[in-house]
Amino acid sequence: MISRKYGEAMKVKVVVMPKAAVLDPQGNAVRDAMRHLGMPEVRSVRIGKYMEIDVEGKNGELESRLHGLCRDLLSNPVIEDYELKKTEESR
Repeated sequence: MISRKYGEAMKVKVVVMPKAAVLDPQGNAVRDAMRHLGMPEVRSVRIGKYMEIDVEGKNGELESRLHGLCRDLLSNPVIEDYELKKTEESR
């Protein structure tokens, strides 16, 4: 259970994917395996990371700090893009 001592709770969803111009050898291996297992229709596969983060509190700096963490810790900005979505928790 999320404590309410700092105010509202928020769930942040982060998706990190390789940039379009970056080769994805893991995605290519999965695509080839899918074709081998009877799915010749599969054109491409991109492998990424998905994270859900529960955050307490809500202030003006929180979102920019989360973007900083996504950029500096959760993704490699040279080869990956990230998308951050926030939703209010209802408990």
